[in-house]
Amino acid sequence: MSAPRPVSRGMVWILVLAWVALMLPILFLASVPTSVTVQALLAIVTCAVLFTLKPFVRASLPMRFVVLAVASVFVLRYWIWRLVDTLPSLDDPLSLAPAILLFAAETFTVGLFFLTALITADPVDHPPPPRLKLSDVPSVDILVPSYNESDELLAVTLAAAKNVTYPEEKKRLVLCDDGGTDQRCAHSDPAIAQASRERRARLQALCEELGVIYTTRARNESAKAGNLNAALQHIDGELVLILDADHVPTRDILTRTVGYFSENPRLFLVQTPHFFTNRDPIERNLALPEVCPSENEMFYSEIHRGLDRLGGAFFCGSAAILRRRALDEVGGIAGETITEDAETALEIHSRGWESMYLEHAMVAGLQPETFASFIQQRGRWATGMIQMLILKNPIFRRGLSLTQRVCYLNSMSFWLFPVVRTIFLASPLLYLFFGLEIFVVTSEEVLAYILPYLLIGFMVQNALFSNVRWPQISEVYEIAQTPYILRAVIGTVMRPRAATFKVTAKDDELDHAFLSPIYLPLVVLTGLLLAGVIAGVIRWIAFPGDRAVVQIVGAWNVYNFLLAAFALRAVFERPWRLVKPRTAVSAPARLAVEDGATAFDVTIIAATANAVQLQLDSELRGADGRDWQNSGWEGKAASLTPILPKTPELEQPLPVVIEDIRTGVDGISLGVTVASEHMVPASRLAATIVYGDSSRWHFFRKVRSQGSTLLAGLAYILGKSLVSIPMSALDFLREPARRRRQLAADLTIPEDAFAQATREQEEPKPPEPEKTRPARSEYLEIED
Repeated sequence: MSAPRPVSRGMVWILVLAWVALMLPILFLASVPTSVTVQALLAIVTCAVLFTLKPFVRASLPMRFVVLAVASVFVLRYWIWRLVDTLPSLDDPLSLAPAILLFAAETFTVGLFFLTALITADPVDHPPPPRLKLSDVPSVDILVPSYNESDELLAVTLAAAKNVTYPEEKKRLVLCDDGGTDQRCAHSDPAIAQASRERRARLQALCEELGVIYTTRARNESAKAGNLNAALQHIDGELVLILDADHVPTRDILTRTVGYFSENPRLFLVQTPHFFTNRDPIERNLALPEVCPSENEMFYSEIHRGLDRLGGAFFCGSAAILRRRALDEVGGIAGETITEDAETALEIHSRGWESMYLEHAMVAGLQPETFASFIQQRGRWATGMIQMLILKNPIFRRGLSLTQRVCYLNSMSFWLFPVVRTIFLASPLLYLFFGLEIFVVTSEEVLAYILPYLLIGFMVQNALFSNVRWPQISEVYEIAQTPYILRAVIGTVMRPRAATFKVTAKDDELDHAFLSPIYLPLVVLTGLLLAGVIAGVIRWIAFPGDRAVVQIVGAWNVYNFLLAAFALRAVFERPWRLVKPRTAVSAPARLAVEDGATAFDVTIIAATANAVQLQLDSELRGADGRDWQNSGWEGKAASLTPILPKTPELEQPLPVVIEDIRTGVDGISLGVTVASEHMVPASRLAATIVYGDSSRWHFFRKVRSQGSTLLAGLAYILGKSLVSIPMSALDFLREPARRRRQLAADLTIPEDAFAQATREQEEPKPPEPEKTRPARSEYLEIED
């Protein structure tokens, strides 16, 4: 269904006030003590109203407000009941202390519910920017900060950034290399120093060939913020486009955004979505279906549009255009916390500048490939946001509007979820293990209060985010992260200035299945919940008089255990192999094998800086009786000439080596690699045919945004959780044997390889063109 049409901010506040005015008398009536039967009837009516209105929420703004208002009344009613009727007596301090902790966690979630309801009440969409005369076009500096990314990855990003549609005299592209600083080139470790000097030389040559400005600095200080600020000292463009090293831009990223700055002289930021061409490791290791929306889609499709409506859209570190004058006003990119992006936006917002969010993806980036890298990234985000919450609390920040305070408070407070989730996971165990009754409730009250409260929460979430988040996926992701990020959150609360910036690895190899080296905390958590299930069974048998309580608390713990069992699959890293392009690319080309005697038409269906994937044209498949699978072409040199009438400068023969020939349902595909000396023309080709058109990412996001009904989503999670239990048990049993096989494979040198190495020592040969593994980011990952 279509999103609600944006309305004026004044109308939004009128509706909010009407919502509050309607809630007050209803809330008073709902808080009047009544029988459990009456409360149950009220719950049934509330659920029925929400069920009836739910299909209209995304298409009708008034219906969205009604649903949020009705749900808010019941949520507040539940909270009052919890406060008044469910806490244990003061005579039982051992139970009262954890009971208060649980109630505090629930109060936190209720508060986030209301913040989220306000933020998502009316997500905004923007019309296209005004067209500008050439004389009015502002100058733009494009900054690409880098630290340890590969040359191939940087080549594609820089080639695409160079290819951005904008007057050449008005744009300047700068690579900000923090991996080749003077400090690193003079490192006390000779290996690091040598690698840094070689990296600097290679990237300087790459930038010269691409027409890019190369910059570095003396010392690695203040991480990414310091790197960008060092570059800003030497450039003076009116606007600054910042791109992470793995964020490849489309040609229209400036033409779709720059016009907004002329329209609003107080605008300092236009943020766009971060789109990723690979699946995150939790998504991949849990084997979520391709139609399941990515974890980041809820934020970039709905939440950030809601923040924008309230004036709280913030800088996300990349894929954003900023006004240089606003940056200079706050001294450049902020660096007091390790989330320099959101901190910078907070500083500039507090000086009266405005921001906007344009929900059109115009970069394609990379997710971390391993669970450990993913946890490191999210731990850094959590640490930085908690730093901001403590050191730069938006509630007390001068210069922010009320709605901006709400927006920043919501974004920062979310990262306390490891603490809250830990309390929810541990609470039932306190009764099952130790007999502490921290939640005084009867079976009838469970039916009248707790189950409707949970159901209403599920229904509201599904109504607002059905196309961008399947039911219970958020809970699975949070459980997978909680035992790791909890320590970072607590440590930051205790010592907010002690955090350090760690670069997230995005190029880890995954050529075989393995158990993540950080598996233990999640295994321990799942094991504790399983022990709780066993303890519940024992209590059921040993204490017949407590069965009413055991069935309630036991059901809660079983729910936690099933989600944790599913989340545990995240530690079992799944291998992938390059099979077909993840995105729809189609460009004609001519492939000539070796001396050119054999040539035929092919279609380029994927391309990177060091690899191209081709598909044989349908009329040639089997037409000459050729056995393509056994053609003997693997390892042979060839020449690939793209046919691109709109960009004839790219129609140059590209030397390649045929590495792989496969026959499948789609016909015959050929994988070819590009030698490192031809990396730049290959990068330009990839930048044009793969990354040039933003409509490709728009289409892909729509394909991935396949909604799920509440019942279907819950059934899916239940089924996957049950299946995950025996799968994980078997994987753990097989792990020792797998490690022995892997160790043997790593230590064994094949006889033919040894003989080849011996011959090369005896008879030196000229070096062959370097063959590098195809990059992963444009391919669909198929798990073995």
